[in-house]
Amino acid sequence: MNRLLLLLCLCVNVAALAQRPVQQCATMEMDSLLRARHPELGTLNDFERELQRKIVQMKARMASANGRVAAPVVTIPVIVHVVHNGEAVGTGRNISAAQVQAQLETLNEDFRRKPGTRGFNDNPVGADIEIEFCLATVDPQGRTMAERGIDRVNGNRSTWDRDAIEGVLKPSSFWDPNKYFNIWVVEFASADRLLGYAQFPSQSGLPGIPSQSPASTDGVVVTYRSFGNAEKGTFPVMQAPYNLGRTLTHEVGHWLGLRHIWGDANCGDDFCGDTPPQASESRGCQIGRVSCGGVNMVQNYMDYSDDGCFNIFTNDQKARMRAVIDISPRRNSLITSNVCGSTVAVLPVPNFQVANRRVLLGGQVRFSDLSGGFPTRWEWTFEGGNPATSTEQNPVVTYNQPGRFRVTLRVTNTVGSSQPLVREQYVEVLNAGLCAEFTNFNGTNTTLREPGGTGYVAGQNSKRSQAVSEFFDNSLGYSNLSGASLRFAVAKAARGAATESVVTVTVWNGRGFQNGPGAVLERKDVPLRDILADVAANRPTIVTFERNVPLSGLPFHIGLTLPYAAGDTVALSTTRNGESVFATAWRQNRQGDWLRYADSLGLNVAHNVAARIGMKSSVQVAASSLFISPGELVTLNARGASVFTWAGSGLNASLGPQVVAQPTQTTSYTVSGTGDDLCSTSAVITVNVRAGTVTATPPPNEQELRVSPNPTDGQMLVSLNSSQRGALTLSVRSLTGADVVRQKHQKNAELFQQSLDLRGSPGGMYIVEVEVGGVTFRRRIVKQ
Repeated sequence: MNRLLLLLCLCVNVAALAQRPVQQCATMEMDSLLRARHPELGTLNDFERELQRKIVQMKARMASANGRVAAPVVTIPVIVHVVHNGEAVGTGRNISAAQVQAQLETLNEDFRRKPGTRGFNDNPVGADIEIEFCLATVDPQGRTMAERGIDRVNGNRSTWDRDAIEGVLKPSSFWDPNKYFNIWVVEFASADRLLGYAQFPSQSGLPGIPSQSPASTDGVVVTYRSFGNAEKGTFPVMQAPYNLGRTLTHEVGHWLGLRHIWGDANCGDDFCGDTPPQASESRGCQIGRVSCGGVNMVQNYMDYSDDGCFNIFTNDQKARMRAVIDISPRRNSLITSNVCGSTVAVLPVPNFQVANRRVLLGGQVRFSDLSGGFPTRWEWTFEGGNPATSTEQNPVVTYNQPGRFRVTLRVTNTVGSSQPLVREQYVEVLNAGLCAEFTNFNGTNTTLREPGGTGYVAGQNSKRSQAVSEFFDNSLGYSNLSGASLRFAVAKAARGAATESVVTVTVWNGRGFQNGPGAVLERKDVPLRDILADVAANRPTIVTFERNVPLSGLPFHIGLTLPYAAGDTVALSTTRNGESVFATAWRQNRQGDWLRYADSLGLNVAHNVAARIGMKSSVQVAASSLFISPGELVTLNARGASVFTWAGSGLNASLGPQVVAQPTQTTSYTVSGTGDDLCSTSAVITVNVRAGTVTATPPPNEQELRVSPNPTDGQMLVSLNSSQRGALTLSVRSLTGADVVRQKHQKNAELFQQSLDLRGSPGGMYIVEVEVGGVTFRRRIVKQ
């Protein structure tokens, strides 16, 4: 599948071009920044089916004479935010209106395949996109602008890095992206070496593109040295070979949903059948370049060639962009915003949209005003909502009762008030599914071998993948994750069924790069011996987390962190390649970067992972140790309910949230909870008991590290008796992976001891780790 939301173009100055090639689009870095700031970003591909139908309809209208996609010409209004540092108009960063006009002319030549210009081509699949761009003549208040399409912004700084652009510049200067196509022209910080970047269309349904990209950052950013056209005037600030205006053409392609022509992978898929596959980006103007079994289309605007080389959009690229215009609400609203005219003196026209019209009980709906005619007052009425009325332009409404509800909007400007817009049964609030199990897997269980190496794509491999994960969009806004089901295709252990290795099932939020894994929300160590048994029995491995993991209604990932112990191997089962089309499978490479399988490997698959989610809590359970010697004490903790009842042998009590067990053989314990409205009222945990007699000693790693007392009130003594010497790191982390304590010490003798005080930390389960001499010792503790 695809890897794009935010598209970056890296730039260097002329003197540096000979030293290292420019990387014109580095999409992934910017998307991680976007999602870190906007956790409300929604799911991928909500409207993919509608998009594909739209593309089919457009292709059906292709004229038989030349294969051209026939479509009405549409016009998109542009506002160019010229960001300067106090320079006089027409000098330095404060570029002239003539330079802006030259750029818009070039953009129109390229998108209209205009004869007699560099934008024309005679390629058999070359297309007139039939999209034009005009400079806005009125501002958001409906006033005539002094300079058509230009908003001059004194940023009071000479250069801008990506953090400052996304976090400061854009939110403080953007114009309503439902009415204006925002373009920011800046000088990038030299460390970023950028040409520009663009935000993908919201709710387009395109593969790899999120559905709810934020309005405050929507648009394109371009360096002032590549904005304009050096052939259309004297613009000294422009620098070859990116001085003919094609940076903006490329980025507008992304803004309208196009992939790079090489599909961001070796011979990857850009979802346009008439663009030949190629191994990688092109440089300069490599006409005749051959890769992936054919001649590459290096003249395509979505490649990395020099400006003077570009002149092709294809029919399939046109169909995709025109489908986005129809499907993506913000893009579609632009073509009717009427801000390129000369006057605004009419009654306003009410209009609005929401990101998701179906929500769970207690869910929130964010309304976005799309009204025309520059209203200054909004009067909303929300049947069944809280609040029931609002005068905000873009209100957020909570729905606490099930049903289908009406929404009404009346808007007012200086001319007068509109008639109310009434949409019956517009919001549907679901009373079912408050507890659910969700999976992306729908296909054939498959074991994927690592291409070009050894091992497994979804497990340990010769490329040393650090982790794998499955993305869940959580489109209905579930608040809790209680557990997961994971089907493993491979499980091997050096010590066989006696192994005490663990596999760490991990939950991340979806705020990372391109909805990739972000911060760790939860970790759960699963004994490898349990996975061995499950694989042998052809059943999934069921994991109950040690607390209700808070999702806050946002996307998340479930997956594995992968240790590399000699003789131990696991791999998740996936669909066959092509059975999943939503790019939900991810893995973390050796360098720590998260990449979709689709982008890095060209594989469209989903892991066989299911999430147990709900709007209510579930009973959770945890043990202080996964493996014990016969007769050793282990503490069991339960959460999620008010009253707990336990069942199992060797317990000191049958009631309460915390009990102590002393099993002499591997035993499963069941805890049941009452007193609350729960998704799951019981949970099971297995304590693995080693072979031997009750007097048997634990293995070295557990014998050598001791924490006492355990359970503890927070004051404890950590003791390590081992042969290792040298620098030592002592840490305590919560089950979410957050460091509570991290200390550096020196171990110069067999015995190391250090007191800890966690009295200021909340009660619950913690993990004490000591790392010395390349060996890590670990113990779980319970703070009461």
